[in-house]
Amino acid sequence: MAIFLAPSFSSAQGCAPAKSDDGVSLFGFLQPQFEVKFDKDGPKNSFTFNRARIGVTGSIPYDIQYYAVIETSPFKGNAFLLDGFVAYNRWSFARIALGKFKSPFTQEMATPCHELNTIYRSTVVRELVAPDRDYGVMVLGDLLDKKLSYAVAYTNGNGLGAFDSNNGKTLHSRIVVSPFSFIKVGGGVQYGTHKSVVPDSETEDSRFRWAADFQFKHNALDIMGEYVHGVDKGSYVVGGGCGGTPTIVQGDQKRRGYYLHAQYKTNFNLQPLIRFENWNTDLTTKNRNENTIVFGANYWLNDWTRIQANYLYKSEERIEVKNDEFLIQVQVFF
Repeated sequence: MAIFLAPSFSSAQGCAPAKSDDGVSLFGFLQPQFEVKFDKDGPKNSFTFNRARIGVTGSIPYDIQYYAVIETSPFKGNAFLLDGFVAYNRWSFARIALGKFKSPFTQEMATPCHELNTIYRSTVVRELVAPDRDYGVMVLGDLLDKKLSYAVAYTNGNGLGAFDSNNGKTLHSRIVVSPFSFIKVGGGVQYGTHKSVVPDSETEDSRFRWAADFQFKHNALDIMGEYVHGVDKGSYVVGGGCGGTPTIVQGDQKRRGYYLHAQYKTNFNLQPLIRFENWNTDLTTKNRNENTIVFGANYWLNDWTRIQANYLYKSEERIEVKNDEFLIQVQVFF
């Protein structure tokens, strides 16, 4: 939608910008879902609610913007503040915000949940972009007639809903170059130290990530890919993202993954897609690759309503597990 192209900090976060300098703009989206999970005991199906978010944003003269979003889905626990920040948008080359926001690091994490091409983000992004949201300060902007954009954030490093517990901080960065209108090339680095995610531990953990991505778009054809490499020392979390509950793991670890994605939007509002994902859970051990092929389609009833269907075919290199999934999601944005 054109609303997301407005030159504001919230649009860079994939959020709805304020409509004017007067009053408050209300926005949100709902994602009811039906899922079938195939395991060794047979298929199990369930109706769920992936996300249910509502937010407010507005502008105050001059160049001040405020933004807050609450996640209310009962499948993510009690309602909580997902994002909340105040931004100064005077200069397009250097906008600044203070508060709680999405970490600027990878291409797919920069894509808002209600604009994802597939129902779930790729495994590598869910696992290695941690924390996906944090408290801190961010500066971002556009240069060279928007052929180059950047974002740099300095945050606590503890993630969603966690209070700062040490003096260590995390640096997040992302840069995107678009020499031509049909191609974008990007990359980012994330590094920081933080109190151990293991309860009652007196040690500190460190986290280092780097990522590279591309996107080629020509008419209705869209091809993209991304690679993320991560090194954790001390302890780390597995899972989470978009309000999910992570699992704590102790020890040092090197992990990496990538995805390749292609989609084509027809004249009938139907967009078939295919994605290949590779996820390596331990680069120091053999046979740790986990592959997923996503077969899917998106269909728009109108500008505000979308139906998504995904089949996830999963294959593990070390021990094959029966864990395919079939998902249907209906989304309404308002």
